[in-house]
Formats: sequence, structure tokens, C-alpha cells
Amino acid sequence: MVYSLRSLWLRSTLLCLLGAFCCTEEAIAQKKRTSKPTSLPIPKPTANYAERKDSLEKLAKPVVERLAVIPPEDHLERAKAMFTLLRLEQYNALVKNFDTTIAGLKAPQLEILWFRASNIVGDFRGVKQVSSERVAIGDVVTLEAQFQHSDLDITFSFNDKHKVIRFAYSQAKAKYALPDYAAPEDIEEQAVTVTTGKFAMPGLLALPASVKQTPSKRVPVALLLHDQGPQDKDRTDGGYKLSKDLALGLGKQGIASVRYDKRIRLYQLSADEVERYTVQEETIADAASALELIRSLARTLPLDTTKIIIIAPTLAAMVLPRIVRIDSLKHPSAPRIAGAITLGLNYLKLYELMMPRFEHFFAKDGLTVDETKQQASIKRRIEAVESPKLSLKTSVYDLPYGIPASYWIDLRSYNHVEAISKLTLPLLMLHGEQDHDVDFAGNALPWKEKLAGKASVEWKAYPNLFHFFAVGNGSLRDYTRPGNVAAEVVNDIAQWIQKR
Repeated sequence: MVYSLRSLWLRSTLLCLLGAFCCTEEAIAQKKRTSKPTSLPIPKPTANYAERKDSLEKLAKPVVERLAVIPPEDHLERAKAMFTLLRLEQYNALVKNFDTTIAGLKAPQLEILWFRASNIVGDFRGVKQVSSERVAIGDVVTLEAQFQHSDLDITFSFNDKHKVIRFAYSQAKAKYALPDYAAPEDIEEQAVTVTTGKFAMPGLLALPASVKQTPSKRVPVALLLHDQGPQDKDRTDGGYKLSKDLALGLGKQGIASVRYDKRIRLYQLSADEVERYTVQEETIADAASALELIRSLARTLPLDTTKIIIIAPTLAAMVLPRIVRIDSLKHPSAPRIAGAITLGLNYLKLYELMMPRFEHFFAKDGLTVDETKQQASIKRRIEAVESPKLSLKTSVYDLPYGIPASYWIDLRSYNHVEAISKLTLPLLMLHGEQDHDVDFAGNALPWKEKLAGKASVEWKAYPNLFHFFAVGNGSLRDYTRPGNVAAEVVNDIAQWIQKR
């Protein structure tokens, strides 16, 4: 189950039961819910069901009493107590701590979901560690719990009123390690903020340590953008931190960089915002704000605004022309973007990537009954986007990735292949031949043919790298182990930037 979601839904780091991202359907369902039958197994009472239930209630009683006296602001301890209630199947006691905005998840639904998860992971063994992170919407507490068959990351997100606004679980993340080609002393990081209207996204400016030796010399600066989903500034995915690797590697070679948390990771969308959500809100507007920030920072720091380079993975690369256009409209007298580097840029439309991805990871080994149903569901969702009947009233339940119709209507009117073909700025297009998220043969090779002979475009492929531009063979295991962006990729990017 976890592997399936990891590959098919762009490896969202959380299997969300309650979410803040645009694929969250609850925000829309609060306004207009469509009834769908659940395919989840329903727990069946056993012969000793009443006896077992009574035993669990007795075990849970001191936990409930302790939770009542834990200070509301102590989110870490409250999360630990609530996880215990979850394990002891005290669903009614648990949901009392949920905010009313996520009231769609009642105790019976939670019971079904946890029943399914616990059947997969097996018996509970213990909690390995607990961590807390402050984000814009409040605190996120993650418990790494060990089970018989798999470890899980259990996440509770709290708002400033100390209520749970999100509960999720996922396969425990592999542990990230710094790449061999870099060390923290190679760069000096400064906190910055990318601001778009009412939204403030914390980020980091990474300055090469060498600027202190030659403060009069201005250095190139790379803007590190995100792929689809609620990504953090490092583009953390399991044991990978792709943007952090690039910042460290480029910093060592004298290139500054800016990276920031993605808006949808920090701010929960209201029902109205979800219904008009597009890639403009997901990526474009904040990227333009980040470019503005870089130029502002250059007033007091040795950043060369004539050598700003955008490094854009799949989604950001697809809308690169729109980012460049907005930037030129907002700052017509500023130096133009010096160039862009695309990482795994799709040639197919975004929703068209779904079936090749599914078929690579699952269909080649034969499909189970559940996977056959999943394949049919993917086909229906693709057809819904292509249908002339697609409208703002089309339910997210019928659309790819659970993203609302406004998003697909916007992208359907945008021909990214032609828009990118018309770009005049220098481009470096990089692809991994073991990439099966953005299938190499169906996406990379068409770009090479389409842009052949265009002097402003360079194209390169790496035989042994997968979608993260790390060493891999294109299997699901690539995503579950830790790794780093390959040194040769960092070197190629640095050399190309230095030639601008």
C-alpha cells in the first residue's frame, strides 16, 4: 500500500488521512460532499471482542486522565499520549482532540483506517524517537514507531489553538546523510523569507565560504524550486534532500543559492482557495517572489543579478515560461534570467504520466485484483481531465491526484511543450535514464528531438540515475533507501552556470 502511493501519487511523504495540501479532499467536502462507498476492510468482532475491548479501555484510562492534565501547549507530550490512545483503539477519546475543521474523520472512519494499517505493519514494538517542528500553521510532531513488519512515522499537526488539524502515517523515512562532495563549512547559510501577499515562506540563502576571501567579487546565484506536492526547502523525500545537496555542492564551487519551503506545506487551504487552486498558487507566484528576493538581497550581499539561474524539477520546469514571463512583467528593467536547468522535465502532460508510471512499477509483474481496480481508476481520472465535460463542478474524487478541476482546466489550456520550445534563455536539460516517474523514453527523448539544433539548449542523460538524479535502477527500492544527488550532476550544473 505504501509503495503504491509512493509511486503513483508522486511519493507524497505522508499517507494523509487529514491533509493541508491541495490533494486534500476534505476542504471541498466540507462544502459539498459526494458520497462514495469505502473499499477499506471493516473490522469484524471476534469471539472475545467484548472482553478485549474492556481490557483496552482499562489500559487507556490512565492515558486519558494524563492527557487531560498535559498543558495544551505541550504538543509533543500530547502527541505521545494520543498515539497511545490510537494503539489502544480508543478512537472516540482521540478524535475529541481534533479541530472542528477536520471533523470529517469520525471515530468509525479512523477505526477502519487504523485497522487496515495495523494489519499491514503487525504488532507494535516501541517508539524509537519523537521530534517536533514549527511551521506556519503550528507544530508538527512526528513519532517514529517500530512495528513487527515495518516502521511508521506517525504525524500530528497542531494549530495555535492546540487542536490537531492533521493526522497522518507513512512508512518511516530513511535517514539522510551529507553527500561526500560537500560539507557544511563550504557554505554560510542565512535565513531569508519569500513573501507573496499574506504568505511568508521561510528559506535559506547559501553563500559560498569563498565570498569572505574576495568580498568585492559577486557570485552567481541559483534559485532551487520544487516539484509537485508539499515539499520543504530541502526537497526532503525519505532519505533524500535534493535541494540541500545542490546547495552544498554548488556552494563549494562558488555558486550561491536560495531555497524555501513550499507554500502548500505551510498553509492549509480553505474550501474557497481549493476550488480556484492552480499551478499559479502552487509554484509560479512564489517563484517570482523568490526572484524578487534575490535581487533585493543583492543590494547588500555579493550576488550577481546578471547571473541568476533557475533550477527546476519536473513541475516547476513545466511552468518555467510562465515564471519567466511574470518576472519580466514585474521587473521589466531588471537583468533577465541568465538561464535555467530542468531536471526530469516531462514532455507528456502531467496527468499522462500516471499510467506509464503505474505500468512500470506494477503491471509488468502482473496485476492483483486491487491493482487492476487501481489501473481502471487511473484511466477514468485521465479521461475526466480530457473530457469536454470537465468543469469547476467536477469532483476531486474523479480527478488525478485528488487535485481540483481548476488546476486541470488551467493546465489544459497551457501547451508547455510549445512554450518551452519558444524560450530564448539558455537551457540545460538533464534526465536520468532510470527515471520511471517521468519515463525516460516517453519524455526525455522527445525533448532531445524537439529541440535538436537549437543553440541555446544543451541536453544530457545519465545512464545510471533515477528520478532523484541519484544512482538507482528505477525500482521502488530507490525511493526507500537514503541517497544523494550524484556528484557528476552537481559538477555539470556548476560548470554550466559558470559559463553564463
